[in-house]
Amino acid sequence: MRMRRALTGLALGGALALGATTVPAQAADGATGTKVSVSASGDVHPMAGWHFYRAYWSKAACVSEGESLPYDYYCTGGIGSDGNYKYFLYVWY
Repeated sequence: MRMRRALTGLALGGALALGATTVPAQAADGATGTKVSVSASGDVHPMAGWHFYRAYWSKAACVSEGESLPYDYYCTGGIGSDGNYKYFLYVWY
């Protein structure tokens, strides 16, 4: 009797575990993920938007680098991960 109960519990537990793993996968089918574009070569690229490029100690250095790039850019000031004030260059691509 104990063996039958153990096997029944094991079978039901396995069925519940299997059912629980398929539910999130079914729910994710209709969800939208990160948008990407695929080129003819099959490479995956992020969609166009503002992307962090580099951090600079001075605004002049940030602007100078931004002007030398073939992209639209903007520089903004803020505290870096090291705790120091820096200027961050963002480019649009």
